[in-house]
Amino acid sequence: MKNSLLGKKLIRDCVTGIIMSSVSSDVFFDDEKLQQGADENFVEMEVFDILDQARRENPALTRKEEITIAVNLCKEKLRLLSDSDEKEERTLRQGYLDKLIQLGLEKQTIDDEDGEKEEIVRVRGHSFVIQPIRGRNPTCEVCMTTIWKLMHAWRRCKYCGLRTHDKCTSSVGRMCASSLVTRRDFSLNMNICQEQGLAAQNYRCHECAHPLSFVICPSSEESSTLEPRLCDYSGLYFCSSCHWNDQMTIPARVLHNLDSEPRPVSRASKQLLAMIDNRPLIPLAAANPMLIKLNSSLKRITRIRSDFLFMKCYFVSCRSARQLRILQYLCRHQHFVESADLYTMSEMRDIVSGKLLEEMEDIHQVFVKHITEECETCKGNAFICELCTDKQIIFPFSDNVSMCCKCLAVYHHKCFELRSRFCPRCERRSKRAPVDIDPNERL
Repeated sequence: MKNSLLGKKLIRDCVTGIIMSSVSSDVFFDDEKLQQGADENFVEMEVFDILDQARRENPALTRKEEITIAVNLCKEKLRLLSDSDEKEERTLRQGYLDKLIQLGLEKQTIDDEDGEKEEIVRVRGHSFVIQPIRGRNPTCEVCMTTIWKLMHAWRRCKYCGLRTHDKCTSSVGRMCASSLVTRRDFSLNMNICQEQGLAAQNYRCHECAHPLSFVICPSSEESSTLEPRLCDYSGLYFCSSCHWNDQMTIPARVLHNLDSEPRPVSRASKQLLAMIDNRPLIPLAAANPMLIKLNSSLKRITRIRSDFLFMKCYFVSCRSARQLRILQYLCRHQHFVESADLYTMSEMRDIVSGKLLEEMEDIHQVFVKHITEECETCKGNAFICELCTDKQIIFPFSDNVSMCCKCLAVYHHKCFELRSRFCPRCERRSKRAPVDIDPNERL
């Protein structure tokens, strides 16, 4: 080691002499800058030498393979110089680090230009894709260390977003949230979870089985990993590696109490809730029907959604509505014209804040105006109450109307109830119905 350092100093002295001899004597030299320039030239020479040797051994070497060889050299030199505190060695270490950054950026540029698709690594339902070196340095969710993008290859699951070192992908123990959501028997936990206590988990983390304890010694180095953290979604305890105190809205609390306050959840629950945030999975009317009766906003939203289902029948048969693509007003609420019951988590938060009702009222007015005023085709599919003398047209989504459950004819609510829900349309159809004749009678 001493001989190699002595050789490096001699090379730097030679390079310094060459630089000084090429500049006039009236120029003022900064010793630190001069030393840094010599170190940079030495690093460049060392990288050039090893690449020249590699080219001789393998003439078909690509630029990307050359960069990999140079990166490995810089990493090895940084490892050897990591324990030295001398000023000259620190300067040389900075030169290797600068070269490593330069090589990393060049490799990323080549990848972007070639449009190369990296191999997908699949582990426990995850699909890990190699990630670029740009941006902030994330934390590996397996070994819980920082991912230094310029020095470490890292991957990210394209479904749940789990981030890990390339070398740590084989050690991932958590199932991907997308695999859980796509199961046929998947359903959200709609019950507010009660704490079961650490004894029910044998005093271990629910995910990684790491020991947990409420009795923590402040001087212990493992005190932070022993601290149990409660997940408000599952009601289970996790260690600090599996529970980062992420906060999410809990479906059960919104469903039963209209409480959208974020609460701490584990990493697995966070990824699951983030994935289903815009999926219609909450059957509000079936899970908590009393909430709709007691809350005026929910009652109005339920009525509007019922009207949307009737309006869809008009839009499907209307050429003008198809050309205008009028149903796209619903945007991220397309499931409103498929069912009248299911809600997403984001919609439940908007119900609590009052945003959803305002948005639905505006869309409802646009739909009503098209059917009742602007479109002659839709107006031609209106109804007239046959039980009274009022000739004003009515629609299934109009106020104070009733609909026959058999022929779907529309009448005024009072008229229909006064006639004991008698439907003239059904009566006419029964009279026109063909009479079944027994073939034996014809003979």
